[in-house]
Amino acid sequence: LPPLTRHPTRSGLAVRGVLLLLVVIMAFVFIAPLLRGWRLRLSGADTERPDPLVKDPFCGTYVLRSRAIRRESGGEALHFCSAECAARFARGDRPVS
Repeated sequence: LPPLTRHPTRSGLAVRGVLLLLVVIMAFVFIAPLLRGWRLRLSGADTERPDPLVKDPFCGTYVLRSRAIRRESGGEALHFCSAECAARFARGDRPVS
């Protein structure tokens, strides 16, 4: 007698196809961020630092350094959230609690 060969059924092929698709999707989900990181490192894009937050000494608000009002006081750079806070600080007003 010839050996019995077993042919996969349609439902068996469908299950294999779904499993293969899931494996491919999961591999992409885990590998894509790594590839993006390598691409950024190679292009030098991560050498730029984000705009840091600075604290307004008058009202305590944090503001992006690039948007802050900068004033010098005693050789020290101070950053304010607005021209009003800078003026009130210069006049010697008391900060709002």
